[in-house]
Amino acid sequence: MDKGTIQINKNYELEYRYYEKQPVYKYFNRKFEIFLLEKKTIKKNYVLHMDNADPRQMMPRVYKASTGRKKHEFGITTLNWNDIKTKFTDYIVAELGEKQRDNVKKAMGKLSSPKI
Repeated sequence: MDKGTIQINKNYELEYRYYEKQPVYKYFNRKFEIFLLEKKTIKKNYVLHMDNADPRQMMPRVYKASTGRKKHEFGITTLNWNDIKTKFTDYIVAELGEKQRDNVKKAMGKLSSPKI
């Protein structure tokens, strides 16, 4: 498994997890998860994430924080990795505010495709 964190600013970070390759996943060949986390002094707060956990769906989905369980919020309608990153960037900017767009773009640019 490949995992790590990428700083957006002093209050937020992206955490990514790319799992080992599995034939169950049709397009990306492996499961991946990308989390937006808010950094607090004691712990990190989950804000939203994108994953392709459902092997029946080729396209990833975005989930927002809700009370108790993850809630499906948005569907991504493309398999092009650059389009997926752009769409997820828009979702993150909607949460953090338009002033953070440049920081989010820099952080998303450091993510590699899970297909590689």
